[in-house]
Amino acid sequence: MIMFNKKYFRIFFISLLVFIIINLFLDVKVEFLTASFVEFKQFSLNCGTVYQILIEGVEYTDKNLRMHNAICYNNAVIRVFNTVIGIITVLIILKYGLQYLDRKSNREDLSDLLRILRIRNSK
Repeated sequence: MIMFNKKYFRIFFISLLVFIIINLFLDVKVEFLTASFVEFKQFSLNCGTVYQILIEGVEYTDKNLRMHNAICYNNAVIRVFNTVIGIITVLIILKYGLQYLDRKSNREDLSDLLRILRIRNSK
């Protein structure tokens, strides 16, 4: 039974690592919500990938969108920071979790069986 727990534990945390790394390579989007008495609108601005934002910079043809350059840069930095912290956290939990499962004994609780045997032997 311990082997299966260890196997599923490892699969869960490795898949979690894969999802964290995939999140790093997705596009960075900034969403704005506007509300008035008449209507409610949601605007979405696609900044590009983290690599494009941090290395190449954000290029817009429209001058009105240049003020969002700092917002896109900050979101890219936060995504990198969250990825690094997430990977470190998952690896630490994986390491100590596997150590815990290795130390866990394979013995089952036999107190019920012992109680039944004592009752039978006492008769």
